[in-house]
This record gives sequence, C-alpha cells and structure tokens, in this order.
Amino acid sequence: GDLQPPPERVPQLLKALDKADFVLGTRYGDGFAVDPSWPWYRVVISKGARLLARPLTPLSDPMSGFFGITKTALKRGAGKINPVGFKIALELYVKCGSSSHEEVSIFFGKREAGTSKLTGKVMLYYLVHLFQLYRYQYPMLIPALLVLVLAFLWLLVSTLLGWNSNKAKLS
Repeated sequence: GDLQPPPERVPQLLKALDKADFVLGTRYGDGFAVDPSWPWYRVVISKGARLLARPLTPLSDPMSGFFGITKTALKRGAGKINPVGFKIALELYVKCGSSSHEEVSIFFGKREAGTSKLTGKVMLYYLVHLFQLYRYQYPMLIPALLVLVLAFLWLLVSTLLGWNSNKAKLS
C-alpha cells in the first residue's frame, strides 16, 4: 500500500476480528487523527463521501482501505460482490451482510509511497457505486422516488394548466 494507514495497527485489526465479522481502520473513530497537513479539500471530500454512504452503513470511515473481514462473512457475499472503483470495504460491508463490526483508530498520515487515486473520474465511479449499493440495499427506493417525482410533476402541470377534476359542473 501507500503506507497511509499505519502497518503497526494490523495486529489490533486482526485481534478485533475475534469479536466481529468486519473490522475497519478509521480516521474518524475514538482517538482519531488525520495529518494536519492533509489538504482542506480532501477533508471536505472525505466528509461528503462519508455522508453519502451513511444510510448504507454505520461505519465511521467507509472510505478506508484498511479493513478485515472474516471468511464466514465473505462467503455470505459470494456472487454478489461487484465493486465499481476501489471502495471495496463499503461494497463488502453492504453485500456480505456484516452482522457485527469493530473499528480500530488509525492516524492517517501523509502518503509515503505512490500517488493519490482521487480524480474526477474516481469521484464519478464512487457515485455510480453508491447508486448500485442503494439499489441493492433498498430495492424499492428508486421506483418510489420515481413515482413521487412523477406525481409531483403531474400535480404541478395540472395546477398550472387549471385542470381540476374535483370541480363538479352544475347544469
């Protein structure tokens, strides 16, 4: 990896797998810390990405690439896993139906090796990935929203055009 998540936290991550089927290294849990030299726009993007994923997971940092999953939990996701982009932890948590999770606090330092993968294309992939996960987790959400939008548009058009089917004409 790029050594941003500290490798010395691996033993804590593995130990936590004794108590939960999914363990996440988080920058935002108890005792969290992010390198103060991390650019402000990365902090904003990270918080926004976390907010968008919140209805899918209770994880404090679903963008983290520092995680562990038990073999049993991974088997539950067999045939369902199909990530877009590189946010595999979020994909695994949702599609493997994790029943319990633990978080290991990490200090997210400056990148020691490699380069950032955060580009406009990656952000678009993330939004597509979220859309797919929402469809998976809440299959009726998209059709329900579509019906609501169509009903609102019908109400708007009928009001603007003066259509009112409730008026009874008296002869």
